Amino acid sequence: MHEMLSVEEARALVLETVPRQPAERVALEDTLGRTLAEPIRSRDTIPPFDNSAMDGYAVRAADLADLPAVLRVIEEIPAGSFPEKEVQPGTCAQIMTGAPFPAGADAVAPVEWTAKAGDGRVRFLQGPAPGQHVRPAGEDVQVGDLMIEAGAVVTPPALGMMATLGFSEAQVASAPRVAVISTGDELVAVSASLGPGQIRNSNGPALAVQVVTAGGRALPPLLARDNKESIRRVIEEALEADVLLFSGGVSVGEYDLVRKVLDEMGMRLLFWRVRQRPGKPLAFGTLEEKIIFGLPGNPVSSAMCFEQYVRPALAQMLGRKEVRRPLHPATLAAPTPKKAGLHYFARGVAAFDDEGRLTVRDTGPQASNLYSSVVRANCIFHLPETLEAAPAGLPVELEWLLW
Repeated sequence: MHEMLSVEEARALVLETVPRQPAERVALEDTLGRTLAEPIRSRDTIPPFDNSAMDGYAVRAADLADLPAVLRVIEEIPAGSFPEKEVQPGTCAQIMTGAPFPAGADAVAPVEWTAKAGDGRVRFLQGPAPGQHVRPAGEDVQVGDLMIEAGAVVTPPALGMMATLGFSEAQVASAPRVAVISTGDELVAVSASLGPGQIRNSNGPALAVQVVTAGGRALPPLLARDNKESIRRVIEEALEADVLLFSGGVSVGEYDLVRKVLDEMGMRLLFWRVRQRPGKPLAFGTLEEKIIFGLPGNPVSSAMCFEQYVRPALAQMLGRKEVRRPLHPATLAAPTPKKAGLHYFARGVAAFDDEGRLTVRDTGPQASNLYSSVVRANCIFHLPETLEAAPAGLPVELEWLLW
């Protein structure tokens, strides 16, 4: 068991420990936000036929070399039908957007360029170049093209592409089931009026929705009181999950009993402290092949540790292409407190300055009990443990909080 790791060491240990989730096949409408367990390759040519990009007339461009010109309309081609005649010299076909393109024609003249000439004829005041306003077959997608890679999260455009290609269902990674367990005698329901020494259980619902935004499935919330019997009973109930996520009870205080109970139940503890702020007392291990995270009870520490360790763990379990959020270079716009020896996850507000540079400043006091620092933040910026001070102008890296 490792007692005091760097952030990078702790995250690497988490990612090499968590297992991959099995795949399941779901209906297309249920794939949004899920992680593909198979690549999506085109089974068709898109578009499947040459078609018109405009409402107008399918013409031979050579017939409109001298303007104005008058052509005879041989047929009307609405979307969903197919041409029955070939466009010959001196003729044209009225065509709608998306309708199949007739043989013999090589361009489309938009209806705005024309005027009715009577007796089934049309006068053209402007002529297209060959190929203009025609969408060739396969312009977008060819048969066999890799459209979406395995490990990608299904977005609305991805779902639309799968529908275009005829995928009525797809293989996706099963969402990890996560049991969120709040601990403490002081906790009461969100709807409760506070008595002496009581606080509302905010970590439970906050962590549950963080689980959902990370691609997991949060099981009904659990609450353990500060005694071994209650903790053991809740753990036994939570073992139906793939991941057990504790909030509080993992430090070294007299009433921090979660770790003690887990040890008694046979947990393999891999680490329990990390050189970071907030969230130094962070426990990670396994129990009966279940993943165990023991997050600090302070709400900021809990939220930040989730983002830095639990979110990447769930992404790894899902087989996602991107396990961590990308880091972006920025400049510190104002000084922020920093001491050497700990990696800081600072809550920040990032924006582009008048010269287009990405700058960031902290959200104010950064104590681990001040949850407003998370509410105000649009990013987390990183201050490495070797850094002794963080003055204005310091180059930093940040990750956007996209919730």
